[in-house]
Amino acid sequence: MASLKGKRVAVAGITFESNSFAPGLTNLDAFERYLFAEGPTVLTAGFGKDEIGGAISVADELGIELVPVFASDGGCGPTVSDKTYEFLKERLFSKLSEVLGSVDGVYLRLHGAMTAESYEDVEGDLIESLRKIVGPDFPIAVSCDFHGHFTEKMAKSTALIAGYQTCPHLDFFETGARAMRLMAAELSGTKKPTLSYRKTKLLASAEGHDTSFGPLRAVMDRLHEIEKLPGVLDATIFCTQPWLDVTELGWSTLVVTEDNPELGQKLADELALMLWDRREAVLFRKEKVENIVAEINASEPSAKPFIIADGADSTSAGCLGDSNYLLKYLLQNPIKGTVYMTVTDPALAKKCFAAGVGGEVTSDIGGSLSPVFFSPVEVTGEVVTLCDGVYQSKYPSKMFNSGPTAVFRVGEISIVVTSKPAFMLDYQLYLRVGLDFTSAKAVQVKSAGGYRGYYEPHAFKCIDMASPGSADSRLPKLPFTKTRRPLWPFDLDIEDPWY
Repeated sequence: MASLKGKRVAVAGITFESNSFAPGLTNLDAFERYLFAEGPTVLTAGFGKDEIGGAISVADELGIELVPVFASDGGCGPTVSDKTYEFLKERLFSKLSEVLGSVDGVYLRLHGAMTAESYEDVEGDLIESLRKIVGPDFPIAVSCDFHGHFTEKMAKSTALIAGYQTCPHLDFFETGARAMRLMAAELSGTKKPTLSYRKTKLLASAEGHDTSFGPLRAVMDRLHEIEKLPGVLDATIFCTQPWLDVTELGWSTLVVTEDNPELGQKLADELALMLWDRREAVLFRKEKVENIVAEINASEPSAKPFIIADGADSTSAGCLGDSNYLLKYLLQNPIKGTVYMTVTDPALAKKCFAAGVGGEVTSDIGGSLSPVFFSPVEVTGEVVTLCDGVYQSKYPSKMFNSGPTAVFRVGEISIVVTSKPAFMLDYQLYLRVGLDFTSAKAVQVKSAGGYRGYYEPHAFKCIDMASPGSADSRLPKLPFTKTRRPLWPFDLDIEDPWY
């Protein structure tokens, strides 16, 4: 592609993944805790490894000047309060208004599954609002998560949409680069990126979304073949965040072509049909806790740990992290060896700090934030470590702040007690508190599948545990009320899979 020297693109974004079944609301403090940036910090907050880092690499290659404006990230959690979303939106557009007259396009780093009390489709609202300001021909490029909730409003507002192509998500950088290449295609004036998409009546829990093996591998292989076809600029599959109670729920396939909507629709339909044909295969079946513990206790000694995934309390799926389901079972049926786990419990963290390192604490633990799913259990243990809970995550690449954090040891179980939910997609939290997870017999991670990217290479075996929670893989057990029907797997006799 020819140099685009002299072109200027504003960079902005609001990222958050909602869980409709996690109790309470997410407020502004969550965004202030993770990322609230204006100006140059927008470009560096991801340490050059996130989507913005990828966008920078393409911009530098093509001579595009990036103009950092505003970015905020609240992680994952319950539905965002209207007050918080409206504040963030106003701040984003206020900062954008200062530069829109001097830029040739806007790149928005979004998630795709953010909801607020009165906004089912935050990303659609943001893109549509920007489109109304800049007019029909102004380039707007967007990057989204693999679990984005793609909507008609998004499709009508821009054709320049790129989503992650991996789960576990390992292509943050590459996705930002793809979004910026779509922007460059539009800015060049020689191509007209055109979006075609297909929405399907299909949903499945995130544990079945792995793109490195299993039923989705062949779909992604075909997607990469499609990307190389003449006239195709990009392709994306959105396996939607399944724990959203919204109207337009369902998986989507997107193909961006050079002004060839017929080709794009044919290819989007082909990918969508491949997904539909694999709907039974993507259902994920988990192991009962008693079978997991029995298997671990019957196993031979190993230099690698068993990884027990409690995906139903996945903090990276918006859960609050206060499940004590595994802990309760282990108190009566212990694993023979050291066990590491995490629980979000700000009250217990406060007691641990009051007792100090070496102090003994008797307290309830867990079930304080999500009482609809869990109830507290009393334990007595020793405070081993205290820290501020601030650390750099690798997945995703950013600074995390789990609030005052303690290691609380109950027998052979070391519990990392955080004041705020902490992602367990990688093992940085365990390292932050001085726990070498590879030395344990068993390690609990609260992640619905995404943990495998970092933990599996170090594991003797990864086991996904059947448990309750606001990210329960048994979707029909959750109280969906808004979702358009029919939708598989709620309705199994569906003749026409397309919306």
